[in-house]
Amino acid sequence: MHITTHAFWLQKAGNQREEYEDAFAYANSSESTFLCAVADGATETSFSGLWAHILVTAFIEKRLADLDAENMRPLSLEWQEQITELTREKPLSWYAEEKLRSGAFSSFLGLQIDPGGTWKAVSIGDSCLFQIRESERIVSSPFDKPEQFNNRPALISTNPSRNNGLTPIPIEGVWKDGDHFFLMTDALAHCYLTNEYLTRRNFLRVTDQGFFEYFVTRLRTMKVCKNDDVTLVRVNLTSQENSVGMA
Repeated sequence: MHITTHAFWLQKAGNQREEYEDAFAYANSSESTFLCAVADGATETSFSGLWAHILVTAFIEKRLADLDAENMRPLSLEWQEQITELTREKPLSWYAEEKLRSGAFSSFLGLQIDPGGTWKAVSIGDSCLFQIRESERIVSSPFDKPEQFNNRPALISTNPSRNNGLTPIPIEGVWKDGDHFFLMTDALAHCYLTNEYLTRRNFLRVTDQGFFEYFVTRLRTMKVCKNDDVTLVRVNLTSQENSVGMA
């Protein structure tokens, strides 16, 4: 199995790059498995970008086998410990401390690809997976229509008690030579489903961050993409080589 991976991202227009609150990660966990993930930290909560980063990192490190409340507990502690370290030199204001007590929230999407021709994914919230074959979308999860997006998606919380009702959405399938997988956070996924022909041909050919930023800026100017953090991870598969390449 040979895998080539490209990742692109852009913060919300008007924000600094360090205010980007999505996260992504990818790695071959062994000779037989490839893992990647994206997450979208909720803007209105504190340190949500950090929480998104912890979730995707835990997935590719195989520390997040199941998306349930029990598996989230050690990750919540990790989030709290990192905040303590980050604020050691500059304590938070009382207002920020109060907001922090509510915790952070994030969507999550993780993909596993195996060399035998199979794949599986799991998601919570509105980050989406698309499988492309011969320039046509053959899989879309968890949403396949733009009207399915709303302002209250399911989210994973740093507060374990808020995760008791989580319902992960699993999906699995097969891959063939030349297939592509797109993993996208919500603003870009909604735009993709609304303007699929325009976005798909550009997402299939984009190879550098500069073009991605130019294209997303155009989509925002055209009012077809919400002004929010956006992330695209594109995975291309072939079976001719038993190695994993990343870019």
